[in-house]
Amino acid sequence: MLLPILLAAALSHQPSADFRGWGLQALASIQEDLLMPDAVLYGEGAKPGARPTRVAYNWGVGVMLQALNAAARVDRSYQPRLARFVDAIGAYWNPSPPVAGYDVLPGPKRPDRYYDDNEWMVLALVESSGALRLKPALGRAVDAFRFVGSGEDGQLGGGIYWRESDRKSKNTCSNAPAIAGALALFRKTHQKSYLETATRLYAWTRAHLRDPSDGLYWDNISLDGRLGRAKWSYNSGLMLRDAAELFDLTKQEAYAADARELQSASLTRWVGENGALKDEGKFMFLLVDAWLTAFHDVKNIDDPRPAITAGLTYVHEHCRDSLGHYGSRWDRPTPTAPYSPFTLIDQAAAARAFLVVSRDF
Repeated sequence: MLLPILLAAALSHQPSADFRGWGLQALASIQEDLLMPDAVLYGEGAKPGARPTRVAYNWGVGVMLQALNAAARVDRSYQPRLARFVDAIGAYWNPSPPVAGYDVLPGPKRPDRYYDDNEWMVLALVESSGALRLKPALGRAVDAFRFVGSGEDGQLGGGIYWRESDRKSKNTCSNAPAIAGALALFRKTHQKSYLETATRLYAWTRAHLRDPSDGLYWDNISLDGRLGRAKWSYNSGLMLRDAAELFDLTKQEAYAADARELQSASLTRWVGENGALKDEGKFMFLLVDAWLTAFHDVKNIDDPRPAITAGLTYVHEHCRDSLGHYGSRWDRPTPTAPYSPFTLIDQAAAARAFLVVSRDF
C-alpha cells in the first residue's frame, strides 16, 4: 500500500501533464539540433550550439524511428517525415553474408551487426507499416527478422546471441525483443512460424534468465553457464510485454500469471519513493510501453498509470536542461549547466514515452 500513497503525494505536487505537447517539443528539438548535413539522418549527439559531426548508431536510430511512429499516430503531419526516415535508414543495411542485416553504422564497411539492433528495427518497422500503411516497411521488418533468426543455435539449448561477431553470450536484450518482433510479425502476416518462434524463445529465456526470487530478468548467460545478474528495466519490460501479448493471443493463463508477477515486481523495483523512474531513459521507455500493454491485455493486474504519470512528469520537470534537452537517467535531476553533449537516444526515448502515453491518458 505504500507505493500508491507515495505516488499520490508526488502527483499532488506536480503540474498538469501535457504529454503530447512534451513529446512533440522533444521531437522539434531533435529536428533543430541533431539533423546531419544530409537533413535526413540524425547525429549521435552534439554539444550546445554545435552541429553533430557523427551519424547516430543503429540503437539510437531504432529509438528515433519508434518516436516518429508515435508522433505520426498523434499528429498526421509527421507521416511524411516518418516515410522519409524509413527510406533513409536503408543506409544502415549491410548485405554481407551469411545473412544480410542492419549494421551498427552506415556502410560500406565490414559488418558489425547486433541481433538486438535488428530486433528494435523489426519492432519499429512493423509499427511504421501500420502508421503509414506502407508494405515496404513490413518487408524490411521481415528481412531484418531473418537476420535475427540466424543468431539462434543449439548452444545452451537455444536462444539468440547478442552480437554476430562475438558469440560469447545470449542476452535477455537479444531474446525478449526477438519474441516481441515475432509476435508483431505474426499479427501482421498470420504466419504460424512466427508464433512458434515466439513461444520457443519465451520458454528458453524464462528458463535461463529469469530470477526465481522476484520474476525479473537477468542480463545474460555466457556459454559456460555463468550468469550476468544485472537487471535493466527494458529486459523485464520486454518479457512483460511478451507475456501479456502471448496471453492475448493464446489465452494460456500461465502467461497472464507471468505478466502479473512482472508488473508488480517491476513497479516495485523501478519506481522511486519520489515518483521518479529509476533507470536510464533508453531502457525505461520500453518498460513504460510494457506496463501499458500488460494493463490493456491482462485482467486483475496492477494499474501502472499513477506511476507513469508521476514518473514522466518528473522527467519533464527535473531531467530537462535549460535548452530543452533530456539527460540519460530519469531519476537524476539536471545539473545547472546544459547537457554537453546531449544524445539522440536520450531525446528520442523521452519523446517516445510522452507520445505513447498521450494516447492512453
